[in-house]
Amino acid sequence: MPAGLQIWDASGNLVLDGTHRLGRIKGSHYLDGNSGNISMDLSDGTPFWSFQPDFLFAHINGNSPVPVVSISSTGVVWTYTSPPSQSYIYPITGNLYWGCY
Repeated sequence: MPAGLQIWDASGNLVLDGTHRLGRIKGSHYLDGNSGNISMDLSDGTPFWSFQPDFLFAHINGNSPVPVVSISSTGVVWTYTSPPSQSYIYPITGNLYWGCY
C-alpha cells in the first residue's frame, strides 16, 4: 500500500499530492523602476521568481520599460528595458518574489 500526503478540496478534486513540487518564498523586494540586485544563497533547490506588477501601462504612449529578472544560486538581479523614447517614461513597478522549490 502506498504512503504519502494527499489533500482534496470539498468537491473531491486532488489539490496536493506528496509528489508535487512546492516553492518556498525566500525573499521579496519592491521594484521602483531602478535596476538592482540582492545577494542570497539560493543553492538549496531550483530557484524561481515571480513579478506582480502594480499596473501594465500608466500612460497611453506605452513608454513603460519592463523589468528583466535574472536569478541564480547566488541571488537575484533586475534591470529595465530601454524605453523607445526618453519622454514620458513610466517604468512598470511592482513586487518581485523569489525562492526555491
